[in-house]
Amino acid sequence: MNEDIILKADNLFFSYDNEKTHSLNGLSLEIKRGHKIAFMGANGSGKSTFFLCCNGIHQPSSGTLYFNGEPVDYSRKGLLKLRSKVGIVFQDPDNQLFSASVYQEISFGILNLGVPEDEAKEQVEQVIDYLEITPFRHKPTHALSGGQKKQVSIADILVMNPDIIILDEPAAALDPKHTTMVNKIVDQLTENGITVMMATHDVNYAMAWADDVFLFKDGKVLIHGTPEQVFSNKSALASTNLEQPACLQLFDSLCKKGILKTSLPIPHSLQQLESYIAAISERTYHGGKIMQESKKAILVVSFGTSYNPTREKTIDVIESKIGDAFSDWKIYRAWTSKMIMAKLLKRDGIKINNVKEAMEQMRDDGITDVLIQPTHVINGIENDLMKDDALSCRDSFHSITFGTPLLTSEQDNCDMIEAIHQEFSYLKADEALVLMGHGTTHYANAIYAALDYTFKDKGYPNIHLGTVEAYPSMETLLKVVREQNPSKVVLAPFMIVAGDHAHNDMASDDPDSWRCQFEAAGFPVECVLKGLGEYTKVHEIFIRHVREAMGDN
Repeated sequence: MNEDIILKADNLFFSYDNEKTHSLNGLSLEIKRGHKIAFMGANGSGKSTFFLCCNGIHQPSSGTLYFNGEPVDYSRKGLLKLRSKVGIVFQDPDNQLFSASVYQEISFGILNLGVPEDEAKEQVEQVIDYLEITPFRHKPTHALSGGQKKQVSIADILVMNPDIIILDEPAAALDPKHTTMVNKIVDQLTENGITVMMATHDVNYAMAWADDVFLFKDGKVLIHGTPEQVFSNKSALASTNLEQPACLQLFDSLCKKGILKTSLPIPHSLQQLESYIAAISERTYHGGKIMQESKKAILVVSFGTSYNPTREKTIDVIESKIGDAFSDWKIYRAWTSKMIMAKLLKRDGIKINNVKEAMEQMRDDGITDVLIQPTHVINGIENDLMKDDALSCRDSFHSITFGTPLLTSEQDNCDMIEAIHQEFSYLKADEALVLMGHGTTHYANAIYAALDYTFKDKGYPNIHLGTVEAYPSMETLLKVVREQNPSKVVLAPFMIVAGDHAHNDMASDDPDSWRCQFEAAGFPVECVLKGLGEYTKVHEIFIRHVREAMGDN
């Protein structure tokens, strides 16, 4: 047998009812040494049964299982040897843990292998330290949290220095924080060269994590290959009640629209896809004007608002902060909402320039080089139209450079999460924060879903981001919040200003407002009418974007 193959199943059959039906039905596959393998399929497809055969808990009724090129020996001695090298972590840790204390639990397996006590103690201490179990090492196993039990059940196996660790739904019944912790442990195992076999229903995790994917159906392998190969097969996924990973669905859609090129490597995560989107546009465009004397300006472009008090606290402050940070550049303003500008002119007699008008004003003022910094949240339709308007005047300037919207890079997402965490540091674990974004049919709307996922990935399971006009929708948010069942829902706009959407769609008495819908679902609601433009961290992000556009990275 190929030395790279650590485990091989050859035509395995197994039945729980005296051969009337088969949980394994002629299963054949090969597992490569040191690989990360995801096993997927509907419940009852044979994944857990196969795992139990790999560990010798079940013996196939026919067929042969090979470990390291040798048929598995089902004698007592042979099984003891197999289980020292192939460890299984059950979906429910309570089915695995039986010792009185954590330390005794982790020590049991290695002592049972006949390892001398001093050597066993040293290895147990190493694993306890490695898996960060020290704080609860002397606790009774029954008193542990679900995440701690999962840590200990992995330690049970790891202390025996196995060649293979099998994880059956490792994130089952865990909250996002402990799921992240278990995923980190799994990454550590694979970095140390251990072959990891994992059953999971999470296609997004499998896409990002696995080297190989096996799709099970009716006790045999339906399809196997790399994540790209398996998750590109829509018919196979549909037959096992699985959907494509979100990053693959979005990538396919963006390629069909001509926004991304099919020659790009298939993204394995939303973060990777986001980096593709961020790299689409150019930064600097040169026009026809010959520069004799440079005169530089920053044009701050906002959607706008008819709420003067919130404008003073958001758009005005952002412009002022940028002006303070770049005192040798003149600051100009433009808005993109024609409706809001017309309303202000009629109601208050206030004239706000649109982008073309601002460009013409700068041209007349002798400006040669323009840096345009949008305060838009994402690189959506408004931002695209703004660029078109600005570039229609390119011949009047030596250069036009564009800064990026608020959420463009992975760093922006991390900074935004920190800003939200700081702003709502008072939020209790049993309360939910729901952020209302605008949403768009533009492909950049994917950033909202990516950021919502990232909140959970970074350990904030009670922070949710939705949109008024796209996905994630209010319907989606209600499902997620009902599952969390918080003691209170805090609503806040995920928009630069707390304007019409915040006051009407989010906080009003209209039965369709988010506040009323959450209250109708039985949750106490607190509305925070504060735009992102009031956050100090957001000011810092925009200033960083200006610096990056200038080339001061």
